Amino acid sequence: MKQRTRQANMELLRIVAMLMVVVLHYLIKGGATPSLVGDTGIINMITWYLSALCIAAVNVYVLISGYFLLEAKWKVSRLISLWFQMLFYSIGVPIVCLALGVGDVDEWGVYDWINVIFPIQMEHYWYIISYVVLYLFVPILSAGVKQLTKRQHEIVIAGLLLIFSIPKTIFPISIPTDRNGYDFGWFVCLFVIAAYIRMYGIPFFNNKKKSFGIYFLAVTGIWLISIGCGILSSKGLALEHAMNMPYCYNHLLVLLAAVGLFYGFSYIRIPQGMISGVICKVSSYTLGVYLLHENLAIRTQWQFLAGIEQVRDGFGLFPHMLVTVIAVFVAGVLVDYVRDCIFKEVIHLWKKVFAGKIAENKN
Repeated sequence: MKQRTRQANMELLRIVAMLMVVVLHYLIKGGATPSLVGDTGIINMITWYLSALCIAAVNVYVLISGYFLLEAKWKVSRLISLWFQMLFYSIGVPIVCLALGVGDVDEWGVYDWINVIFPIQMEHYWYIISYVVLYLFVPILSAGVKQLTKRQHEIVIAGLLLIFSIPKTIFPISIPTDRNGYDFGWFVCLFVIAAYIRMYGIPFFNNKKKSFGIYFLAVTGIWLISIGCGILSSKGLALEHAMNMPYCYNHLLVLLAAVGLFYGFSYIRIPQGMISGVICKVSSYTLGVYLLHENLAIRTQWQFLAGIEQVRDGFGLFPHMLVTVIAVFVAGVLVDYVRDCIFKEVIHLWKKVFAGKIAENKN
Protein backbone atom coordinates (compact mmCIF):
# COMPACT_ATOMS: atom_id res chain seq x y z
CA MET A 1 0.00 0.00 0.00
CA LYS A 2 1.17 3.50 -0.73
CA GLN A 3 2.22 5.52 2.27
CA ARG A 4 0.80 8.95 1.63
CA THR A 5 -0.98 10.66 4.46
CA ARG A 6 -4.13 11.54 2.52
CA GLN A 7 -5.14 8.51 0.52
CA ALA A 8 -8.69 8.97 -0.77
CA ASN A 9 -9.41 5.24 -0.56
CA MET A 10 -8.53 5.18 3.14
CA GLU A 11 -10.50 8.36 3.75
CA LEU A 12 -13.47 6.72 2.02
CA LEU A 13 -13.05 3.76 4.36
CA ARG A 14 -13.10 6.18 7.29
CA ILE A 15 -16.45 7.51 6.04
CA VAL A 16 -17.83 4.00 5.56
CA ALA A 17 -16.66 2.98 9.03
CA MET A 18 -18.46 5.92 10.63
CA LEU A 19 -21.65 5.09 8.71
CA MET A 20 -21.31 1.56 10.06
CA VAL A 21 -21.01 2.91 13.60
CA VAL A 22 -24.23 4.90 13.17
CA VAL A 23 -26.00 1.80 11.79
CA LEU A 24 -24.92 -0.18 14.87
CA HIS A 25 -26.21 2.50 17.23
CA TYR A 26 -29.45 2.77 15.28
CA LEU A 27 -30.10 -0.97 15.49
CA ILE A 28 -28.84 -1.79 18.96
CA LYS A 29 -29.88 1.32 20.89
CA GLY A 30 -33.10 1.51 18.91
CA GLY A 31 -34.07 -1.96 20.15
CA ALA A 32 -34.08 -3.47 16.64
CA THR A 33 -31.89 -6.47 17.56
CA PRO A 34 -33.80 -8.43 20.22
CA SER A 35 -32.23 -11.58 21.61
CA LEU A 36 -31.98 -14.51 19.22
CA VAL A 37 -33.17 -16.74 22.04
CA GLY A 38 -36.74 -17.42 20.99
CA ASP A 39 -36.75 -14.87 18.15
CA THR A 40 -35.30 -16.21 14.93
CA GLY A 41 -37.72 -14.38 12.65
CA ILE A 42 -36.53 -13.03 9.32
CA ILE A 43 -36.43 -9.39 10.48
CA ASN A 44 -34.30 -10.24 13.50
CA MET A 45 -32.01 -12.43 11.40
CA ILE A 46 -31.42 -9.56 8.98
CA THR A 47 -30.76 -6.99 11.71
CA TRP A 48 -28.25 -9.28 13.36
CA TYR A 49 -26.49 -9.79 10.02
CA LEU A 50 -26.42 -6.03 9.45
CA SER A 51 -24.85 -5.68 12.90
CA ALA A 52 -22.26 -8.30 11.96
CA LEU A 53 -21.49 -6.35 8.77
CA CYS A 54 -20.86 -3.21 10.83
CA ILE A 55 -19.24 -4.50 14.04
CA ALA A 56 -15.71 -4.19 12.62
CA ALA A 57 -16.08 -0.42 12.19
CA VAL A 58 -14.26 0.66 15.36
CA ASN A 59 -11.36 -1.71 14.69
CA VAL A 60 -11.15 -0.35 11.14
CA TYR A 61 -11.06 3.23 12.42
CA VAL A 62 -8.19 2.41 14.80
CA LEU A 63 -6.31 0.47 12.12
CA ILE A 64 -6.48 3.49 9.82
CA SER A 65 -5.24 5.76 12.60
CA GLY A 66 -2.45 3.39 13.57
CA TYR A 67 -1.35 2.91 9.96
CA PHE A 68 -0.80 6.64 9.47
CA LEU A 69 0.26 7.57 13.02
CA LEU A 70 3.26 5.25 12.78
CA GLU A 71 5.04 7.75 10.53
CA ALA A 72 3.13 10.94 11.41
CA LYS A 73 4.65 13.73 13.45
CA TRP A 74 3.36 13.64 17.03
CA LYS A 75 1.74 16.95 17.99
CA VAL A 76 0.53 18.31 21.31
CA SER A 77 -1.75 20.56 19.28
CA ARG A 78 -3.61 17.43 18.12
CA LEU A 79 -4.49 16.55 21.71
CA ILE A 80 -5.53 20.12 22.50
CA SER A 81 -7.66 20.30 19.36
CA LEU A 82 -9.31 16.98 20.17
CA TRP A 83 -10.00 18.12 23.74
CA PHE A 84 -11.78 21.29 22.65
CA GLN A 85 -13.63 19.47 19.88
CA MET A 86 -14.94 17.01 22.45
CA LEU A 87 -15.94 19.79 24.87
CA PHE A 88 -17.77 21.60 22.07
CA TYR A 89 -20.10 18.61 21.71
CA SER A 90 -20.07 17.34 25.27
CA ILE A 91 -21.30 20.65 26.69
CA GLY A 92 -22.90 22.23 23.61
CA VAL A 93 -25.32 19.44 22.66
CA PRO A 94 -27.03 19.25 26.10
CA ILE A 95 -27.38 23.04 26.17
CA VAL A 96 -29.03 23.02 22.72
CA CYS A 97 -31.29 20.11 23.76
CA LEU A 98 -32.26 21.98 26.92
CA ALA A 99 -33.11 25.10 24.93
CA LEU A 100 -35.18 23.11 22.41
CA GLY A 101 -36.83 20.87 24.98
CA VAL A 102 -35.41 17.72 23.41
CA GLY A 103 -34.77 14.63 25.53
CA ASP A 104 -34.64 14.59 29.30
CA VAL A 105 -31.82 17.09 29.88
CA ASP A 106 -34.18 19.22 31.99
CA GLU A 107 -34.29 16.33 34.47
CA TRP A 108 -30.53 15.99 34.78
CA GLY A 109 -28.84 16.18 38.14
CA VAL A 110 -25.38 17.36 39.17
CA TYR A 111 -23.77 14.03 38.26
CA ASP A 112 -25.09 14.21 34.70
CA TRP A 113 -23.63 17.68 34.18
CA ILE A 114 -20.30 16.53 35.64
CA ASN A 115 -20.34 13.85 32.93
CA VAL A 116 -20.51 16.44 30.16
CA ILE A 117 -18.13 18.97 31.73
CA PHE A 118 -15.43 16.35 32.38
CA PRO A 119 -16.00 13.94 29.45
CA ILE A 120 -12.66 12.12 29.64
CA GLN A 121 -12.61 11.60 33.38
CA MET A 122 -16.26 10.44 33.38
CA GLU A 123 -15.89 8.31 30.21
CA HIS A 124 -18.55 10.23 28.29
CA TYR A 125 -17.04 9.06 25.01
CA TRP A 126 -15.25 5.75 25.58
CA TYR A 127 -13.65 5.76 22.10
CA ILE A 128 -12.09 9.20 22.54
CA ILE A 129 -10.67 8.25 25.94
CA SER A 130 -9.00 5.13 24.56
CA TYR A 131 -7.77 7.07 21.52
CA VAL A 132 -6.31 9.89 23.62
CA VAL A 133 -4.39 7.43 25.80
CA LEU A 134 -3.20 5.62 22.67
CA TYR A 135 -2.09 8.90 21.10
CA LEU A 136 -0.10 9.76 24.23
CA PHE A 137 1.78 6.49 23.81
CA VAL A 138 2.18 6.68 20.03
CA PRO A 139 5.79 8.06 20.10
CA ILE A 140 6.82 5.25 22.44
CA LEU A 141 4.93 2.57 20.52
CA SER A 142 6.22 3.79 17.16
CA ALA A 143 9.82 3.83 18.35
CA GLY A 144 9.36 0.44 19.97
CA VAL A 145 7.96 -1.45 16.98
CA LYS A 146 10.68 0.01 14.74
CA GLN A 147 13.30 -1.59 16.98
CA LEU A 148 11.77 -5.04 16.57
CA THR A 149 12.64 -7.57 13.94
CA LYS A 150 9.77 -8.89 11.87
CA ARG A 151 9.78 -12.10 13.91
CA GLN A 152 9.74 -10.20 17.21
CA HIS A 153 6.92 -8.02 15.93
CA GLU A 154 4.88 -11.15 15.13
CA ILE A 155 5.55 -12.54 18.60
CA VAL A 156 4.34 -9.30 20.20
CA ILE A 157 1.13 -9.44 18.15
CA ALA A 158 0.61 -13.10 19.09
CA GLY A 159 1.15 -12.25 22.77
CA LEU A 160 -1.34 -9.38 22.67
CA LEU A 161 -3.93 -11.54 20.93
CA LEU A 162 -3.37 -14.25 23.50
CA ILE A 163 -4.20 -11.72 26.22
CA PHE A 164 -7.05 -9.79 24.62
CA SER A 165 -8.62 -11.96 21.94
CA ILE A 166 -7.94 -15.68 21.73
CA PRO A 167 -9.38 -16.83 25.10
CA LYS A 168 -12.69 -14.99 24.65
CA THR A 169 -12.95 -16.32 21.08
CA ILE A 170 -12.46 -19.94 22.14
CA PHE A 171 -14.20 -20.16 25.51
CA PRO A 172 -17.92 -19.23 25.73
CA ILE A 173 -17.61 -17.84 29.25
CA SER A 174 -17.29 -14.44 30.88
CA ILE A 175 -13.62 -13.59 31.50
CA PRO A 176 -13.01 -11.10 34.38
CA THR A 177 -10.23 -9.20 32.57
CA ASP A 178 -12.15 -8.96 29.30
CA ARG A 179 -13.56 -5.52 28.43
CA ASN A 180 -14.73 -6.61 24.97
CA GLY A 181 -12.31 -4.23 23.24
CA TYR A 182 -13.63 -1.10 24.94
CA ASP A 183 -10.24 -0.16 26.31
CA PHE A 184 -6.81 1.28 25.62
CA GLY A 185 -5.16 -2.16 25.73
CA TRP A 186 -7.08 -3.38 22.68
CA PHE A 187 -6.27 -0.15 20.86
CA VAL A 188 -2.57 -0.83 21.50
CA CYS A 189 -3.02 -4.28 19.98
CA LEU A 190 -4.67 -2.74 16.91
CA PHE A 191 -1.90 -0.13 16.61
CA VAL A 192 0.78 -2.84 16.68
CA ILE A 193 -1.11 -4.78 13.98
CA ALA A 194 -1.52 -1.62 11.87
CA ALA A 195 2.21 -0.93 12.25
CA TYR A 196 2.98 -4.45 11.06
CA ILE A 197 0.73 -3.97 8.03
CA ARG A 198 2.52 -0.75 7.14
CA MET A 199 6.02 -2.09 7.69
CA TYR A 200 5.69 -5.58 6.21
CA GLY A 201 2.21 -6.12 4.85
CA ILE A 202 0.28 -9.39 5.08
CA PRO A 203 0.82 -11.36 1.83
CA PHE A 204 -2.33 -13.42 2.39
CA PHE A 205 -4.44 -10.35 1.61
CA ASN A 206 -2.86 -10.03 -1.82
CA ASN A 207 -5.83 -8.76 -3.81
CA LYS A 208 -9.10 -6.91 -3.47
CA LYS A 209 -11.36 -9.88 -4.16
CA LYS A 210 -9.72 -12.07 -1.52
CA SER A 211 -9.68 -9.26 1.06
CA PHE A 212 -13.38 -8.46 0.71
CA GLY A 213 -14.09 -12.20 0.60
CA ILE A 214 -12.37 -12.67 3.97
CA TYR A 215 -14.40 -9.76 5.35
CA PHE A 216 -17.71 -11.32 4.30
CA LEU A 217 -16.67 -14.80 5.47
CA ALA A 218 -15.76 -13.43 8.91
CA VAL A 219 -19.03 -11.47 9.07
CA THR A 220 -21.03 -14.56 8.16
CA GLY A 221 -19.12 -16.57 10.77
CA ILE A 222 -19.99 -14.00 13.45
CA TRP A 223 -23.65 -14.20 12.44
CA LEU A 224 -23.84 -17.99 12.27
CA ILE A 225 -22.17 -18.49 15.65
CA SER A 226 -24.64 -16.11 17.27
CA ILE A 227 -27.63 -17.77 15.61
CA GLY A 228 -26.39 -21.21 16.65
CA CYS A 229 -25.88 -20.11 20.26
CA GLY A 230 -29.30 -18.44 20.24
CA ILE A 231 -31.03 -21.60 19.02
CA LEU A 232 -29.18 -23.80 21.52
CA SER A 233 -29.96 -21.34 24.33
CA SER A 234 -33.67 -21.55 23.50
CA LYS A 235 -33.36 -25.32 23.99
CA GLY A 236 -32.00 -24.92 27.50
CA LEU A 237 -28.23 -24.67 27.05
CA ALA A 238 -26.55 -21.77 28.88
CA LEU A 239 -25.06 -20.11 25.79
CA GLU A 240 -26.75 -16.70 25.80
CA HIS A 241 -23.49 -15.00 26.81
CA ALA A 242 -21.70 -16.80 23.96
CA MET A 243 -24.39 -15.56 21.56
CA ASN A 244 -23.24 -11.96 22.01
CA MET A 245 -19.52 -12.68 22.28
CA PRO A 246 -18.76 -12.68 18.50
CA TYR A 247 -20.03 -9.09 18.39
CA CYS A 248 -17.21 -7.86 20.65
CA TYR A 249 -14.44 -5.74 19.12
CA ASN A 250 -11.69 -8.04 20.37
CA HIS A 251 -13.18 -11.26 18.97
CA LEU A 252 -10.85 -12.82 16.39
CA LEU A 253 -13.54 -12.88 13.69
CA VAL A 254 -14.24 -9.16 14.19
CA LEU A 255 -10.52 -8.43 13.93
CA LEU A 256 -10.28 -10.58 10.80
CA ALA A 257 -13.24 -8.73 9.27
CA ALA A 258 -11.58 -5.39 10.04
CA VAL A 259 -8.27 -6.39 8.45
CA GLY A 260 -10.08 -7.79 5.41
CA LEU A 261 -12.07 -4.58 4.96
CA PHE A 262 -8.96 -2.45 5.50
CA TYR A 263 -7.05 -4.34 2.83
CA GLY A 264 -10.02 -4.42 0.47
CA PHE A 265 -10.21 -0.63 0.45
CA SER A 266 -6.42 -0.37 0.11
CA TYR A 267 -6.75 -1.84 -3.38
CA ILE A 268 -9.38 0.67 -4.47
CA ARG A 269 -7.91 3.42 -6.64
CA ILE A 270 -9.55 6.85 -6.61
CA PRO A 271 -7.95 9.29 -9.07
CA GLN A 272 -6.99 12.71 -7.78
CA GLY A 273 -9.64 15.26 -8.58
CA MET A 274 -12.93 16.62 -7.34
CA ILE A 275 -14.26 13.27 -6.06
CA SER A 276 -11.14 12.46 -4.05
CA GLY A 277 -11.10 16.03 -2.75
CA VAL A 278 -14.70 15.76 -1.52
CA ILE A 279 -13.99 12.39 0.10
CA CYS A 280 -10.96 13.75 1.97
CA LYS A 281 -12.88 16.85 3.05
CA VAL A 282 -15.90 14.93 4.34
CA SER A 283 -13.72 12.34 6.12
CA SER A 284 -12.08 15.09 8.18
CA TYR A 285 -15.47 15.70 9.85
CA THR A 286 -16.43 12.08 10.56
CA LEU A 287 -15.33 12.25 14.20
CA GLY A 288 -17.90 14.99 14.65
CA VAL A 289 -20.60 12.52 13.57
CA TYR A 290 -19.60 10.26 16.46
CA LEU A 291 -19.36 13.11 18.98
CA LEU A 292 -22.80 14.40 18.00
CA HIS A 293 -24.94 11.27 17.87
CA GLU A 294 -23.20 9.58 20.82
CA ASN A 295 -23.60 12.56 23.12
CA LEU A 296 -25.07 11.64 26.50
CA ALA A 297 -28.07 13.88 25.87
CA ILE A 298 -29.23 12.11 22.71
CA ARG A 299 -27.40 8.78 22.31
CA THR A 300 -30.56 6.80 23.17
CA GLN A 301 -33.01 9.44 21.96
CA TRP A 302 -32.38 10.13 18.26
CA GLN A 303 -33.48 6.68 17.11
CA PHE A 304 -36.91 7.18 18.70
CA LEU A 305 -37.16 10.80 17.61
CA ALA A 306 -36.73 9.44 14.09
CA GLY A 307 -39.66 7.06 14.69
CA ILE A 308 -37.95 3.67 14.87
CA GLU A 309 -40.73 2.30 17.09
CA GLN A 310 -43.22 2.61 14.23
CA VAL A 311 -41.14 0.49 11.84
CA ARG A 312 -39.10 -1.74 14.12
CA ASP A 313 -41.11 -4.94 13.58
CA GLY A 314 -41.46 -4.84 9.79
CA PHE A 315 -39.48 -4.54 6.58
CA GLY A 316 -40.06 -0.78 6.69
CA LEU A 317 -37.24 -0.76 9.24
CA PHE A 318 -34.59 -1.01 6.52
CA PRO A 319 -35.47 2.00 4.34
CA HIS A 320 -36.11 3.93 7.56
CA MET A 321 -32.65 2.93 8.79
CA LEU A 322 -31.03 4.01 5.53
CA VAL A 323 -32.67 7.46 5.57
CA THR A 324 -32.05 7.98 9.29
CA VAL A 325 -28.40 6.92 9.19
CA ILE A 326 -27.65 9.16 6.21
CA ALA A 327 -29.48 12.06 7.89
CA VAL A 328 -27.50 11.60 11.12
CA PHE A 329 -24.23 11.38 9.19
CA VAL A 330 -24.95 14.48 7.10
CA ALA A 331 -26.06 16.41 10.20
CA GLY A 332 -22.88 15.39 12.01
CA VAL A 333 -20.66 16.46 9.11
CA LEU A 334 -22.42 19.81 8.76
CA VAL A 335 -22.30 20.54 12.49
CA ASP A 336 -18.61 19.66 12.63
CA TYR A 337 -17.95 21.85 9.60
CA VAL A 338 -19.56 24.77 11.46
CA ARG A 339 -17.56 23.86 14.57
CA ASP A 340 -14.37 23.82 12.52
CA CYS A 341 -15.14 27.25 11.03
CA ILE A 342 -15.79 28.67 14.52
CA PHE A 343 -12.57 27.19 15.87
CA LYS A 344 -10.52 28.52 12.95
CA GLU A 345 -11.97 31.99 13.43
CA VAL A 346 -11.28 31.93 17.18
CA ILE A 347 -7.70 30.76 16.57
CA HIS A 348 -7.23 33.46 13.93
CA LEU A 349 -8.49 36.17 16.30
CA TRP A 350 -6.36 34.84 19.15
CA LYS A 351 -3.23 34.85 16.99
CA LYS A 352 -4.05 38.36 15.81
CA VAL A 353 -4.46 39.63 19.39
CA PHE A 354 -1.38 37.74 20.56
CA ALA A 355 0.71 39.11 17.68
CA GLY A 356 -0.55 42.61 18.48
CA LYS A 357 0.47 42.32 22.12
CA ILE A 358 3.96 41.12 21.13
CA ALA A 359 4.35 44.07 18.77
CA GLU A 360 3.09 46.41 21.51
CA ASN A 361 5.59 45.06 24.02
CA LYS A 362 8.44 45.49 21.54
CA ASN A 363 7.51 49.14 21.13
